[in-house]
Amino acid sequence: MSRPPGRFFLLAFSALLFACSSTPPTSISERQFGDAKNNLKSSDFRAALDNLNGTIRSTNNDSLRQQALVLHVALVTALADTDEQMAEAYQLGAKQSLAHSQTGAFYKQRSDYNNAARTYLMDAMQSVMDQRSKLNANPVSIELAFPGFTGGTNSTLAKIKSGESVADAERLNAELQLDRNCFAQVLAGLAGAGNDLNKGREMFSAGKVDIDPRVYIVVLSDAFLRIGAMFDVHGVNDPDKFRTVNQVVRGNLDVATKLLAARPDKDLEARVKKMQADCDERLKKLGT
Repeated sequence: MSRPPGRFFLLAFSALLFACSSTPPTSISERQFGDAKNNLKSSDFRAALDNLNGTIRSTNNDSLRQQALVLHVALVTALADTDEQMAEAYQLGAKQSLAHSQTGAFYKQRSDYNNAARTYLMDAMQSVMDQRSKLNANPVSIELAFPGFTGGTNSTLAKIKSGESVADAERLNAELQLDRNCFAQVLAGLAGAGNDLNKGREMFSAGKVDIDPRVYIVVLSDAFLRIGAMFDVHGVNDPDKFRTVNQVVRGNLDVATKLLAARPDKDLEARVKKMQADCDERLKKLGT
């Protein structure tokens, strides 16, 4: 005997409801991480930081936390780099004759960018220090839209360095493009592409990228040293902060040495030894 159409519909509808209800709900941390990746895709970097921090605080998923931690430290390192470059541009511009009537404004911008760079850099270094004991041979897989980047000289930075005043809209646009470039540079380095941003883009466009912990800690340490040079005598001349940067990096390099002992890589080992020697020399001059 044929089944009544109405009853068949009810059974099918019930089965559909059961299937939907059996699907695990998306957790808050998963939604935050998804939002963070969308923020990064649209270059809303401050919102991305909020969502990455929320993911790190709320998730019980170790894999998700590791991915969020990697992206967090990559992003704050990039933002520190941007602000340091902006500060340097205003420092150079303030010394030009063209900026004679607005030297105070140039130094104010330099100070603001220096303060922001210091905050981001300290955040990045603390994040890596917190991860040191957890780094092992296991890579962290990241899937992400690679940021749009530009090559060549930033025309707005060139204006600022020459002492020319620029409107806030132009300045912020230059800052945003620097954010993209610096983030692309960090991601390319972490992926093992070095300074080749085109190769980095190709790697991330192909799908998930495995971040090697050995490369991770060396690349970030190199970035910390480069950005941390803002504290030397040619920058803001803050020997205590300059010492801190070199001490943190020196500790990172000890961890890198242990990781490389377990999985040797001649190129990375040579790079680490050079960085260690440079750190030791700077720390000796700084009186430690």
